[in-house]
Amino acid sequence: MPTPARRPPHCAAGTGAAIPPSRNAAASDAPAPSPGKGSIAGLYLVAGLVMGGVWAWNHGSPLWEHAVKLLVLLFVAAPLLHLARSRRAARRPAHRLRLSFVRLATAKIALVVLALGASWLLEDSMPDPDLVVAAGLAAVITLLGPLLHRYLLVRSPAAVP
Repeated sequence: MPTPARRPPHCAAGTGAAIPPSRNAAASDAPAPSPGKGSIAGLYLVAGLVMGGVWAWNHGSPLWEHAVKLLVLLFVAAPLLHLARSRRAARRPAHRLRLSFVRLATAKIALVVLALGASWLLEDSMPDPDLVVAAGLAAVITLLGPLLHRYLLVRSPAAVP
């Protein structure tokens, strides 16, 4: 049921003029949200679901196969997607920050080692440990990725200071 329309408040002088909301000090004190936060979180959600899905799809495989498939996904497919994205963005001016390959590679290797260790530890205690590890991978990447993203960035050499 729609709510009835309210008339704007009158000013103290009784002229009937409404006070514009832009003059409200409380509304103007709040900082504007940064434009890239939502898109970064969405990218980490997709990455977490893809890597968790690859791990779950290959459940029952030996651990070394999991490691090889996930490393191929992380070090071959991801850079190809990044290359395609950077070519598309070449028309825009240089950004001040960019992802560091060394930091990103270190984070990816640590993630694979963590997943392998969790799978190895859970191997004898449950029937399908790979499905639990896949859910854990998706959760860790989705939740911690946006929080740790700023530590993966370095100043671009092409950016003007």
